[in-house]
Amino acid sequence: MRRGFTLLEILISLGVFSIAVFIILTVLFSVSDAQKKTIAVQNAQDNLRYAFEAMTKEIRTGKVFHCGTGGSLTSPQNCAYPNGESSFTFRNSAGQVVTYQVISNQLVKSSNGTIPCDPDPNDVTDCQKITAIDLVLIDKMVFYADGTLGSDSAQSRVTIVLDGEVQDPRNIGTAKINLQTTVSKRGLIDQP
Repeated sequence: MRRGFTLLEILISLGVFSIAVFIILTVLFSVSDAQKKTIAVQNAQDNLRYAFEAMTKEIRTGKVFHCGTGGSLTSPQNCAYPNGESSFTFRNSAGQVVTYQVISNQLVKSSNGTIPCDPDPNDVTDCQKITAIDLVLIDKMVFYADGTLGSDSAQSRVTIVLDGEVQDPRNIGTAKINLQTTVSKRGLIDQP
């Protein structure tokens, strides 16, 4: 006599198997979403790391540091903590008047001394976009500079503080990014 499975046994085993598959797929999708979010955060951090590196290289060899938009952009102006400014202007080693600032949640660089720079996509010398808008949104960027006047015999120092968030194309969740770096100028006195 051959013995088989009853209909009840088949339904129970099918139910247990379905629950196991559901749990495994849920875990798999969660891990996949976490991996995609981690990759998005890493790409945003790489983009900001590049932006910070480009800024610090140029600031380190620059001169005539000027915070904010007030006064003459070609004369030194401190903005020591806690009174930071949202834009920073200086003369780079090539002699250009450079301004870094945030426009429309994106870090931009102006190489002709205009504040705010015009985000015209056809004019790359006026307003160069440093960060990718599809990777990171910059909520706030503050520059603190001291020792810029030269009369205090202090080495010029600039601190950059950035608050932003990672753009998530799949709306899995946002990640906040807070970065800070301090750059000191190579020399104590500006050479003409």
